[in-house]
Amino acid sequence: MTPHLLLAVALVAATAVTRTGGDRAPTPAPVAATTTSTESPLVQSGPQNLVTRVQDTFISNVNNTDNSRGAFLHIGTPDNGTTKYRSLMQFDLSKLAGASIESASLRLYNSYTGSCDGWWMYATPITAKWNQTTVTWANQPAVSSNTSLQAAAKFGIGNANGCQDHPNFVDPSTSDGLNRLDVTAMVRAWVSGDLANNGIRLSAGESETKAYKDFCSMNPGTQAAAGPCSIAYHIPTLEIRFNSTRPVLATTNGGSKHIELYDGSDANAFAKGPFQRWAPDTYHSITDSSLLAGGAFGGGVDVKLRPAGLYGSGQVMVVADNSSGFVGVIPYPALAGRKWAINVGGSGLSNIHGAELMPDGNVAVALARSGRLQVFTAAQGVNWTAGTKPVVDVELPGAHQVLYDPAGPWLWAIGNTELVKYRYTAGTGAIEQDTAYPLPPQTTFSATTPAYGHDLNSVPGDPDRLWVTTNGGVVQFSKSATASCGVTGTATQWPDPASAEVGSRWCGDYPGVGSINANRLAKSVDTEPGSGRVAMIWADEPEGTSTKVTFVSGATQTTGSSGTGPSYYKARWLVAAY
Repeated sequence: MTPHLLLAVALVAATAVTRTGGDRAPTPAPVAATTTSTESPLVQSGPQNLVTRVQDTFISNVNNTDNSRGAFLHIGTPDNGTTKYRSLMQFDLSKLAGASIESASLRLYNSYTGSCDGWWMYATPITAKWNQTTVTWANQPAVSSNTSLQAAAKFGIGNANGCQDHPNFVDPSTSDGLNRLDVTAMVRAWVSGDLANNGIRLSAGESETKAYKDFCSMNPGTQAAAGPCSIAYHIPTLEIRFNSTRPVLATTNGGSKHIELYDGSDANAFAKGPFQRWAPDTYHSITDSSLLAGGAFGGGVDVKLRPAGLYGSGQVMVVADNSSGFVGVIPYPALAGRKWAINVGGSGLSNIHGAELMPDGNVAVALARSGRLQVFTAAQGVNWTAGTKPVVDVELPGAHQVLYDPAGPWLWAIGNTELVKYRYTAGTGAIEQDTAYPLPPQTTFSATTPAYGHDLNSVPGDPDRLWVTTNGGVVQFSKSATASCGVTGTATQWPDPASAEVGSRWCGDYPGVGSINANRLAKSVDTEPGSGRVAMIWADEPEGTSTKVTFVSGATQTTGSSGTGPSYYKARWLVAAY
């Protein structure tokens, strides 16, 4: 069965800084800042990912036809043994060869069951080659007799008589028809080379109707849009967590027009390509066209991993894109559908550069062209209506990034000439300016040339420090300024030691300063908590993006680049912490 790849507002300033919101979802109290371990890579098989789908079909004892084009797979018997079904599927794991497999699951959507009591089904490795268009019951391939490589599960859903399934078209990972089989042993054998990868056979009892099941196939486009198998997340999918001690690096890439996830400590990761890609398209269950009102998705300008907070347990990925104006809170690692999404207008109107999720479910955005810092409530993004106005809209010329700080709680934002700290009120989203800190000017040009702020980030292990990047270079900001801090002379000659509060609030005494503050036009910077390795992007003039990601460990600098014409703007270690 040929895998089917689905193709993929202006907001008016109207409120004061302290204005409160209208209807909103219940909000939890702010959470404390945490430093968690980095997320190990989890790849889902998909058309543009490190693991891809190859073929699937079903076979039956009552026909010899090509069954590889339908929306469903079948196993068991629907008529107490007269008709029998088995299903076959195959995935390409060749790019995972030699990887350390932590766990692997086969995700299936059970769209119909013969019994709500839930009867056993089985996944067994196939030991001979087969072709989805020619395989039949009579010539079906043999399967392994090694029981340690087999998987079994007992479940049943999808029957109107007591266990109807309920697909969720907005947040598909919460659909109740999803079930998983543990295929870790099978995948380890394939990846290590101990077992040839000829795919998986699914089967169930073939004498009683109660064991019968239907599943969505690899062809979601063959079912009507209203059906559960029209959702790409319901396609048979391998979920493989690998190289568990390694961090995940996320990049925004205007070249590929995707957010890309890399195995961050694999020296060959960029040569292999991202293990996962994401864009707000139909394949990823973003179907509301108003969310892309500003134009086509440009690959993103900001990406962060955050605790889900109001949106449930686990984690979410916060994404912003200036080309389309899309801002979303995306389930992670599912990367399907949305918890929250809005549109703030494209680059010609707003030119969003940064977004932040607060624990109460509200989202703040930094709009560079319009020079605004805005806050939208949880309720506004859960039930988006084009033209909805923010509950907070304040001026910040050149606004580029925003960062939540649980200590206040504060909302930090950076613009052309200032780093501003706002008091944040959970629930209403109201903010009140506390202090504005002038950015040291670029005195190598003139005493009045602005720094032009770009990125703002926490420094793992040091709650007093923030990373700050500007056109001038990279610096760390001390929130307290209670102690003097060194300023090491670097190639950028920024910040100038003679500028105000340089050496007390603006600091250059961090490890690797000579390699990190080595170039102007610093677009992003982030530290991986486990190793202390810094990932950063310097723009290639005059494009404003870069063809490579730079890594700094101590005084050592390395780079990574992938694909044809990459255009990176942000690089983030996926750590779900503020």
